[in-house]
Amino acid sequence: MLILAGIVIILGLFVGYCSYEYALNMVTENKMSEMADTINRIDININFWGLEVTRLAQRIAEGDIAKRVFEEREDREKSYLHDWISDYAHIIEAVSDIIILDTERNIRYHYLTGHNMLQDGRRLQECFETAQSNLGGETWLGMGNSLYQGEEAVTLVKAIPMDEKGAMRGIVVIEINPEIFRRLLLNNQSLPISQYTFIVDKKGQILCTSRKVQPRWLEEIEATFQNGERNFILEWDEEKYDVFGQYNGLTGWKTYSVVAVHDIFPQAAQLRGTIAMIVMLAVFVALVMVTVISYSITAPIRELSNAMKQVEQENFDIEIRSRRKDEIGHLITSFTYMVGRIRQLIYEVYQKKIEQKNAEIRALQAQINPHFLYNTLDSINWMLIERDEQDISDVVVSLGEILRYAIGGQNHLVPLRSEVRYIESYLFIQKNRLEERLNYQWELDEEALDVLVPKLIMQPLVENAVIHGIEPLKKGGMLLMKAWVEEETLLIRVTDNGEGMNQEELEALREKLSRKDEIENIGMRNIQRRIELTFGLEQAMEIQSVKGEGTTITIRMDVCREV
Repeated sequence: MLILAGIVIILGLFVGYCSYEYALNMVTENKMSEMADTINRIDININFWGLEVTRLAQRIAEGDIAKRVFEEREDREKSYLHDWISDYAHIIEAVSDIIILDTERNIRYHYLTGHNMLQDGRRLQECFETAQSNLGGETWLGMGNSLYQGEEAVTLVKAIPMDEKGAMRGIVVIEINPEIFRRLLLNNQSLPISQYTFIVDKKGQILCTSRKVQPRWLEEIEATFQNGERNFILEWDEEKYDVFGQYNGLTGWKTYSVVAVHDIFPQAAQLRGTIAMIVMLAVFVALVMVTVISYSITAPIRELSNAMKQVEQENFDIEIRSRRKDEIGHLITSFTYMVGRIRQLIYEVYQKKIEQKNAEIRALQAQINPHFLYNTLDSINWMLIERDEQDISDVVVSLGEILRYAIGGQNHLVPLRSEVRYIESYLFIQKNRLEERLNYQWELDEEALDVLVPKLIMQPLVENAVIHGIEPLKKGGMLLMKAWVEEETLLIRVTDNGEGMNQEELEALREKLSRKDEIENIGMRNIQRRIELTFGLEQAMEIQSVKGEGTTITIRMDVCREV
């Protein structure tokens, strides 16, 4: 849960930060674009007024107006010229005065009649020098004193050519009221309160400005702009300002817009707080969901862990129920199945051990097993030897060997060789009893004699063959016992040519062998169960029999050479 919560918090902070930066950059770029458009509109308006004034100067200097002014005309002609120029001046709102001077600096025409007293001789000298240096063009002088008025004006100067090439007949001076440019700044003023917008002439003097600009700011802006940068950031008084510049090719002026970076998007703090609140709310909801999901995952896992601890303490009766269909549900179902399977296997193993012990006990009880019988037989044997009853003594000795094998030793598995010696002793006794009616033969592979087999595994087979197969026959019969190894499987086969069984008797016997409940007096069932418990073989015994021809019993078990 802590890991998921940490991931959610990190993702929330990352999304919030990216959202804020994206919104800030988008608004800033939009505002920058708006400021650039503002500067561009101002420059277009400057071009508009500049072109109008330039065209007026060209019509006066290069048309018939200048010629008529310099020629001696009647008063009616002079009135016509004044009306023509006045009409243009009224059309061009920016024009405040129009003066035509000859090379002797005499006024040949003055738009403002009655203002013929020169106010600034240096300005007039500058006008003639500028016109002389640029005979074929128009020159904007920028902001300065009006020639014949006591106020500031923006001046355009154009030389009036003579008929001879290269000579100047006079000059046209058109003065423009700088208020027209101030209105341009006000009309295009952007929203930031701290924005500076101003126009600078070719000499680096401010023509008009929306706010007072410090000289050192203007120096840095001009220096940076001259290096070819049109949009840049400068820092003054520990505060950063974004600067936009636009050059006017007609007048040679430059328009600048300067605004503090933090005023470009003053709502940034509010946006940051809103995004932070939204992110915190989203993170809180996500944490609640993470907690719920984490609990839904950890609760069953915790229950499963507790169940595993119970299993570690050998408590296999525990059971977990779950309706979940996800991976955890499959895990709980698998665990429950595993515990149930372990419980079943433990029960089966426990039952097998009990049944194996019981089978051994029943096998031993089926024989003559009391120890005192063996001691008694030993005494009888010595008595028979003293009386020279050798045949009876041999029978007693064989019976003693049988008892010794049956009650001696603690091993559950014995070599087949020992089992064969035990059967030899049993058959010797039966041979003395049945005489010529019982014959038997061994076919044993040497490899098979060293294989370990359950103790007393052959005796019931041989006993059944003798008692139920051969003894009922008056003429007797033959008993064949074989043992061999085939593909790591030991096969033991006992065959007699006795009475045999019909199909019904054979099926009844096979049914008894397949039953799982306890059946008394069924030695072959005891053999099969012991082989199953020892080697895990479900088909440990095969029975084949034909009525009147005999019976063959084959048992199979894995080859085992070490206990």
